[in-house]
Parts: sequence; structure tokens; C-alpha cells
Amino acid sequence: MKTILIIDDQKDDLTSMSQIITREGYIVITANDGTEALEKLGKNQVDLIIMDIMMPTISGYDLLRILNEKIHNKIPVIFVSIKPEKEVDITNVDGFVQKPFAPIHLIDQVGKAIEKYN
Repeated sequence: MKTILIIDDQKDDLTSMSQIITREGYIVITANDGTEALEKLGKNQVDLIIMDIMMPTISGYDLLRILNEKIHNKIPVIFVSIKPEKEVDITNVDGFVQKPFAPIHLIDQVGKAIEKYN
């Protein structure tokens, strides 16, 4: 069973994504910001990270940079943002979901990202 870390400072979005992903049979770990995410990554093995871009303290872009520098085996990342995809740098990520999103779109991006690394 795959474990997914979801990072979002918006509680409603975090809860919604967590419920959608859990219903698909994945184990879900949540974090409210980048600092908490780094702590949880130190304690848990995860197969995929879904993260908001605009967060306080550590943005999604900064967290992605930290992950790429500190974690040697690549963990697939999906960005989630209210910003349109054309305004987001998705060069080093494995998927993008724009808020508000349809659950099927989130599930589709998760499936593609996990499949890519198996």
C-alpha cells in the first residue's frame, strides 16, 4: 500500500484531499506547512508528495528545492495551487492540480505520478 504526504496550509483543502486519497486505498499523512512536512518525512517513508505552492514560512517551490537537495532517491511530487498551470513552474514536478479541483482529476494525477516511478 502506497503512502502519500499531503501538505497544505488551508485546512479545508487538506481535509478534502486527504479524504479523496484515503477512499482510493492509500495511506495518507498530512502536514500544515513545509516545516511540519520535513519533520514527517524524517519519520515516515512516503511514495508521493502532494503540496500546495503558496504556503507560509516555506513555499512549495522552496520545499521542492530542499527535498531535491536533501533526499537522494526522488519522491514524486504533485503541485496543487489556485494559480493557473500556465503561471506555475512545473519543471521539476510530476503533476499539477488546480484548485478548485474535481476529485477525479486529483486521483488521475496521483495514479500517473505513482505509476511513473513503479
